Amino acid sequence: MRRWLKPLRVLLAVVFFGVLSAAFLDFRGLMPTRLAHAFAAMQLGPATLAAVAGSALAAGSVALLLIVTLLFGRVYCSVICPLGILQDAIARLRPRRRTATRFAPENKTIRYGFLTSALLAVALGATGVAFTLLDPYSHFGRITATLGRTALVIGNNTLVPAAQTLGWQALYRVPPPAPPLGLVLFATIAAVTVAALALWRGRIYCNTVCPVGTILGLLSRVSAFRLTIDPAACTKCADCLRACKAQCIDLRAGRVDASRCVACANCLSACRHGGIAYRFAWRRTQRAPDPQRRALVAGALAVPPLAALQAVAAAPRRAPVAPPGAHSATRLLDRCTGCQLCVTACPTQVLQPAVFDYGWLGFAKPHLDFERAFCNFDCHRCGDVCPTGAILPLALADKRLTSVGTAQFERSRCIVETDGTDCAACSEHCPTKAVNTVPFRDNLRLPAVNESLCIGCGACEFACPVRPQRAITVTARATHTRAAQAVEARPQLPKPTGDFPF
Repeated sequence: MRRWLKPLRVLLAVVFFGVLSAAFLDFRGLMPTRLAHAFAAMQLGPATLAAVAGSALAAGSVALLLIVTLLFGRVYCSVICPLGILQDAIARLRPRRRTATRFAPENKTIRYGFLTSALLAVALGATGVAFTLLDPYSHFGRITATLGRTALVIGNNTLVPAAQTLGWQALYRVPPPAPPLGLVLFATIAAVTVAALALWRGRIYCNTVCPVGTILGLLSRVSAFRLTIDPAACTKCADCLRACKAQCIDLRAGRVDASRCVACANCLSACRHGGIAYRFAWRRTQRAPDPQRRALVAGALAVPPLAALQAVAAAPRRAPVAPPGAHSATRLLDRCTGCQLCVTACPTQVLQPAVFDYGWLGFAKPHLDFERAFCNFDCHRCGDVCPTGAILPLALADKRLTSVGTAQFERSRCIVETDGTDCAACSEHCPTKAVNTVPFRDNLRLPAVNESLCIGCGACEFACPVRPQRAITVTARATHTRAAQAVEARPQLPKPTGDFPF
């Protein structure tokens, strides 16, 4: 049985890593939204946020992950977490001679310091910021979507001329993503940090920085099945220590630090003498809880929420438009982890990550950028893929009536007024008939907005040819509302005159 644990772990890790990577790298809309959502919803951070929002399925997913951890240890970190699997792949690049062969003691100050900071941020009402900065899945999403997807699109476009020369039509040019510079810098710093730590000491990021790893580590200390060293069989050859990516095997003391072990089973495969085994451990005496750590966590949770502080800090410079299904920018900032899955799933790329558009609390959260595109009237993919519930899924009929903003027309900028020429681009692109035209001078027509019909999709703003400031722009609604539905006027039949019509 022990020899099958590692291959099974590797197989499952490849499946999770492959599906999530494909979801974030997909630039041709090939990934089914349900599949991407299903794998993202199994991530502990997004599932926790969705469970708090009232999702029974997410609550079940969180409960299942915690039960699995309580039974088998931190399997989540080795099989499900894509950032953990990415670290394993990077760690394999380091030279074998530099592989650590000694036990490294736990750095409790740093490890529980990060966990306490995350809990304090949640207690202060900055839940979205805490998950954005520390959730491992969200870091993986930003690294893959911002850096990997951009590089993949550039590579695709570079190969297009050669492919067309050879008559291969499978490749075609696509617009490059062009993410904000601030997000690129943030994702680059995160990628370099994670890669450097993985090359240095394997899973040290998971065992010091990551609060998800620390929380699961607390459960793993008392898990039912744990790695144990058999003093009678162990020869202290250190093969297990060389294979350990967490440096948590203390051969001198004859024990394994279960809170830092990620249950990868590498040591089981490396041991040739049966000196280490995966055994049922609940019959053993469990360690007493650390009162100092418990008091620290309790103190963090006892801090009252300071929503007013969050509101002041989140004050936007210019109100961005939150996507349909978010209900409001405030709710989006509280629930979103900035993983970028909705951004990659958006077929028109109107969803873009914010830098400081929402204020600093809204870093990396999605907003509608009408400079790039408009929200497709027949699309609701963002709500279907969102794993946290920050963007709720909407039926297409409801999405078509969800008003996220209103169009504002500035007559002094319109070329009908300034140049005396015909246009009507805004009204022609409006899918709800909220923008119409009314008679103007010289047989021209000026745009007019019916705000009750407007859903703020941005089709009018995107189509407006006026630069640099467009004549029609969308102003965000603080809370999304339901727009009225246009009623088509029935054509009037000619009144009968009694004469034969022709």
